[in-house]
Order: sequence, then C-alpha cells, then structure tokens
Amino acid sequence: GTEPENIEIYTNYFELCRRPNWTLYQYHVDFDPPIESKKLRIGLMRQHDHLFSNVKAFDGAKLYSIVKLDNEVTELQSTKQFDQKTVNIKVSLSGAKSPNDKECLTLLNVVLKRCLTKSKFVEFGRERAYFDFENMHELPKYHLKVASGYKASIDVFQSRLLLCTEIAHKLINFDTVWDIMERLYRDCRPDEYKDACMNQLVGTTVMTSYNKKTYRIDDINWEQTPESSFQKRDGSSISFGDYYYENYKIRIRNMRQPLLVSLPKERDKNRAKNANEPARPILLVPELCLSTGTVLLKRFEKDYAMKKDLDAITKLNPQIRIDRLRRFLDMITRQPEAKQDLDNWQMEFSPDVVKTSATVQATISVQFKNTTSSSTERGWNSAMKDGVHLSSVPLRNWVILFMPRDEPKASMLMSELQSVSDPMGFRIDRAQMVRLPDSGRGSSAILFANGIKDVVKSSNPQLVVCVLPNTAKDVYDSIKQTCCIEFGLPSQCVTSNLININNMNKTKSSITKLAIQMNCKLGGEIWGVTIPVKNAMVIGMDYYRDSAKKNMSVVAFIASLNGTQENRLNCTKYFSRCHLQPTDDEFCSGLTVFMTGMYKKCSLYKYFERNNTYPDRIFIYRDGVSDGQFKKVQEFEIPQLKTAFASINENYDPRLTFFVVKERKCKIFLKDNRNDFQNPPIGTVIDTGVTKDPLEFYLISQSTNQG
Repeated sequence: GTEPENIEIYTNYFELCRRPNWTLYQYHVDFDPPIESKKLRIGLMRQHDHLFSNVKAFDGAKLYSIVKLDNEVTELQSTKQFDQKTVNIKVSLSGAKSPNDKECLTLLNVVLKRCLTKSKFVEFGRERAYFDFENMHELPKYHLKVASGYKASIDVFQSRLLLCTEIAHKLINFDTVWDIMERLYRDCRPDEYKDACMNQLVGTTVMTSYNKKTYRIDDINWEQTPESSFQKRDGSSISFGDYYYENYKIRIRNMRQPLLVSLPKERDKNRAKNANEPARPILLVPELCLSTGTVLLKRFEKDYAMKKDLDAITKLNPQIRIDRLRRFLDMITRQPEAKQDLDNWQMEFSPDVVKTSATVQATISVQFKNTTSSSTERGWNSAMKDGVHLSSVPLRNWVILFMPRDEPKASMLMSELQSVSDPMGFRIDRAQMVRLPDSGRGSSAILFANGIKDVVKSSNPQLVVCVLPNTAKDVYDSIKQTCCIEFGLPSQCVTSNLININNMNKTKSSITKLAIQMNCKLGGEIWGVTIPVKNAMVIGMDYYRDSAKKNMSVVAFIASLNGTQENRLNCTKYFSRCHLQPTDDEFCSGLTVFMTGMYKKCSLYKYFERNNTYPDRIFIYRDGVSDGQFKKVQEFEIPQLKTAFASINENYDPRLTFFVVKERKCKIFLKDNRNDFQNPPIGTVIDTGVTKDPLEFYLISQSTNQG
C-alpha cells in the first residue's frame, strides 16, 4: 500500500465569524383575554416592536430580545384589527442567557429561519428544508416539477459556531390530487373507484397550492364537497368554495368533488385542549392539492428514463455543488431585510465554506484466490468479474421454483448461473426445475411456500431459488419465513424482469451478483483483506424497529470467527444471531447472550472452537444510535460486554474498541484539484474542523462518480 497523504478538504459549513456579544433576555407573555391563535398572538405583539428596537423573537408564548425593558413586568395593550377589540398583554422578565447558552443556539436558528423566509424560501415538510417554489425545474414529459432548496442549521463544533448547509430537492406533481382521482375514475369500475382512491391517496403527503403547506392524507370524506360549510373562529359559517375565493381569490372548478381529511397532529390536539376546544380534522379540496415526494417516485420506480432525467437535476457534480453552497449565503446576505436581521442580532458568516485538513489512508488490497486488486471502485469491479473466490461450496442439489409464464426465464437463469460461476471457481450443477401451479389457483405467496415445503420433503436441497413474478412484499416475506424459520434453508429470490432475454449484457451482470450471493449463503468465502492485527474479532450490530409490530424491535449481531494470524486473510467466516426485545428498550439487552450465551451457541465459544483461543482484540461497529444516546450506550451496553468476558475467565479482558457508526447524508466533503472540485478519494478521514467531539471522525468509505 501507499503511505497516508495529507490533503485539504472543503466542507458544506460556514463559520459564524462574528459571534454575538450580547445578553439574551427571556420574557413570558400573557394575553387577557386568552388568545388561541398563535398567529394572532404574534401579530398583537408585533405592534410593540419599537420597545425592543425591532430585535426580538416571539414564538407565541416566550419572547427573546437583547433589549432589557425598564420594569420586571410591563403592561401593554394591542388592538385586534378585524374587530377593533383591545387585548391586554403582560410581559414578564423570566431570565437572562449568555450567547453560549443552549437556548441562544435555538434562537440563532430561529433568526436563520426568518432570514430564509425573507429570502423567498418556503419551509416544506418534516425535513426542515426550505425551497424556492418560484424557480422550479420542469419535467413536462412526466408532469413533474423539481424544487431546489436548502437544509440549514447552526450548531456548535468544538467551541465554534458553524452553519451547516445542505442542498435539497423536492418532487412536485403538475397534476392535482383531483386530476389523479379523475384518472382513477376513468380506469376503474364504478364499484372499485372509492377503494382505488383510498389505496392511492391515504398515507401520502400533499402540498396545498395556495400556501405551500404539507398535510398527510388520512381519509377521504365522500359526503362533503366545496359547497359544504364550516364554522369560522368568529362563529359565522362559510362554504369552502367561498372561503378560498375570499382569502386567496381562487375559484374552485368542480364543486362536487369530495374532501380530503388530514387528522390533527399531536401539537394541534394540545393547542385545542389548552383552548378548551375539540381538535378538528383539516378538510382539503383535492383540486388545490399537489402530490409530492415518495408517492411520485413510487409511481415512476420502473421508469429508468425518468430516473436518469431526475438524476441530471438532483445529482450535482462537485463543482456545481460548491457553487450552489456559496450562492446560498450570498442570497441571504444580499436580501435587505434578511441582512438587517443578521446585523440586528450581530450575526456575520464567513464568505466562503470552512476548509479543514484530512488524511487519505493507505489503500487496502482486496484479495481473491487468483488475483489482488486495489480497494478503489474500478479495481474492485474488475476483480469481482474475474476473481476466483477464496473458497466455494459446490452446489449439487438445488431447486428453482417459478410460475408457468416464467419457465423460459427460469431455464435461462439456470444456464447463465452455471456459465458465470465457472470462472469464479464456484461449481453449480443442474437444478431441479419446479413449475408451480398457475396463480389463479391460489395466492403466489401460498404457492411458493407450499412448493418449498414439497421440495424440502422430497429432496432436502442445499438452496432454493425463487423466480418471482413481481416485487410483492407478501410473496417475498412468505418465502423467507418458510425457508429461514421453518427449515433453516438458504434461499435466493429474483424477480423475473431482472432476466431480460433482449439485454443479455445487463442480465449477465445481475446474474453474476446472484451467483456471488448464493456462494456466500452456502458458506463460501468470496474475498478477503489482510488484517494487520493478530487474533482479533470484528463485530457488527444494528437495531431495527418494526413498523408492523411496533411493540417489538430486533437487534442484529454478527461476529467474525477467523482472525488469529497476523497479516493473513481474516474475517471471512461469521457467526450471526438476532434478538427480539420490546421497542421501549432502546439499547441491546442481549449482548451477554450474543457473546457467551447458552449451550455455547455464541460468538466467543464459536471463535474458540475454530482457533483454540479467545480473541485478544475486539472491534465493535454499532449502528442505530442517535446523537443523544452515545452516553447511554456507553453506560448500558459496554458493561454487558465486560460481564460476558468475565464469565469466560475472571482474567479474560480483551482490548475493546467500540465504534458508533452513523451515515451522515448532510455532510459534504470536496477536494480542490486546481480549482476543479472533486469528491475525496476513498479512505479519506476527516477528524478536525467539523467534528463535535475529539473522538469523532468521518470516513469516505466508497468512491462515487455521481453527485
């Protein structure tokens, strides 16, 4: 390998170079009579901005300002514009904070949000992203628009205040929800129409065209229409049609369409409870709603031409990305009102992104039986095509199950698997071909499950391959439950559209990957790397919350079993286990079982069986941990490991290294190659400048050519 190389990295951070030098005063604001509407409370308080020199932030209950009022309690009066009634306001000083206080950090983000809004960006969805809906990219062929925007937040990084900026995109439909409903009406039988609408729309997120707010659709009210009336806050009634004309000058074209129902969120329920009112669902007019995001991507998931056109907009090359980041700050500081807000709060950002040092680690050689390649993407792909597997398990007794219409594809799959596996050193004999009954005689899930049971009973195969007619989740789940839970049998699923008789190059590439997976599942070793540490075990852990069974979670655990020889190919054999636990337990309660468990079916005993010794070093890579849980992992999981070690021998105390792994999509690192920005090389480590903790580091673990 090569020696580590020091390089300079550009990031997606801007430093707050002039830090606020003020005391932040916090006030509690009460209204008499009580005012339910947060928007109205903010409007009433705005009438007294002059008292705070126009430097304040008010969330409807707490007010923050760098101006201290003369009295501890200040009595004010405001007038409601729509009825000219007077409201008494009491502003009480409740505390003072320094700029380093956590609440001040929250305030800085409030000011940043206000600056983005003044710069004509609209906050959209749960991601806290801000988009420019006035200048969208259009994809007319697909009836889509793409809004560009940013995610932005200020945080503390080892005593420095940094603004993290990430480029974001949002997919918006040209068509309204009513257009979608009309299309379904044309495509469905009358008795299926309502069910089709419910299946297509319920659970999706829509954006209202008139104020760019997002709502989750929970139901459709078929009884109410835009001609229906609702009660306003002042007690008067108005129809939905008249309301939208009075407030937005919008005339609804179809007055007979049903209304979409969005149930109140938890904060809406709390607000209604405080006002002693019921929390009412929000009713939306389909004609004024646009579908967004994942529901659109799902519609086009098989349209590769559309994905290519979308990638051309969203996957920015490094040079364009850095230009967009620089433009972001320029847009804010050039907008007069936003600039004034920053000046009032004594906030000033550095004109260019933060630069920091990084180290490119020595490249690692990936070794096959007949060749050695570099760990770069090009070297890896080449070796995967030509490399002979380190060890293979001959596949002599195996079965392919398929539906009648997929018989030609199943036959091609078998012959291609035999063809591509030979150069890998992986022997595959002819498979037993099992044609299942036509799906008209039962569900595909049941047919595949019964077919597997029959072949296990008759021939006890090493592995079954199922050619699936589609990507239906129930079929896949049924196969895996039958194979894994009932029989402990390796299985491989492949959808029939992957086997394309008209595009053999692409098909061959996909089948090569299938063959590699099959050898792994049988216990073969594909490739290895030289581990410089002798007698080491590498462990991986993840935590999964089941969306279907919300009361249960799964902890997955895997540990390497071969690692005794220094500078030899290790970590190619593994022990794996999973552990079910209540979702309330956010940390793994079964680590002792994983390590030293019952009946010696555990990682350390399996390691000893293979190597006649226990590992001296243990490296654990733990995924599924949020930022606020690091301390709890340290307090709850590491003591379990220590207990497991002591249960083997009171003197057994291997050196333990515990990594908490997080995928940081919002972090951008770029390398400047003579003013031509590029993605950093694989193996780049960043551990200064933009890390929150001295032990934290970022690793560029793969190379990419797109974005």
